[in-house]
Amino acid sequence: MEKLVAKRESHDQALIRLAKQARRLGVQLFRVPVTGEVFATSISRPGELHRLTHHSCDCQGFVRHQRCQHYAKLLDSLDWLPVVASASSPVPCTACDATGQVWLEGSWSADQCFYCRGTGRVDVVIDRIGPVADNIVPFERNEQPRPAA
Repeated sequence: MEKLVAKRESHDQALIRLAKQARRLGVQLFRVPVTGEVFATSISRPGELHRLTHHSCDCQGFVRHQRCQHYAKLLDSLDWLPVVASASSPVPCTACDATGQVWLEGSWSADQCFYCRGTGRVDVVIDRIGPVADNIVPFERNEQPRPAA
C-alpha cells in the first residue's frame, strides 16, 4: 500500500500565499496618524476592523495559526515579506566566477571551489530586511577590546 505524504507549506510560503489572497480579496489597511496604529478590513465580517502590529493581528486566524491575510498584507505593504527562492534555479557562483575552480597565485588551480563544490553554480539564499526607519539606529559592533578584569 502506497503511503501518502502531505506536503506542508513553510511559514514563509504561507505568508506569501496569504498576501496574494489579501490583494485579490481587497483587504485594506488603515493607519491612525496620531498613534500609528494599523487596522485591516475583515473579509469574512464586513464592517469589522482587525488591529495589527509588526508582530501580530487580533483576528482568530492569527491567534490560531500565527499568520493571516491581514498580517501578510501589512508585511507586504512594508516590503517585509520573506523571499522564497527556488532551489531548482541556481545562479553562477561569484566566489569562482562560475569556473568551479579556485584562483591561486595568479592562475586557476585544479582545486574545486568550496562554495559551489566545483559546479560553478550555487543555490539562491535571500535574506530581506525591511526598510530602516529614520528613528532606528543600526547596530554597530564595538571593536574596542574588553578591559581586563
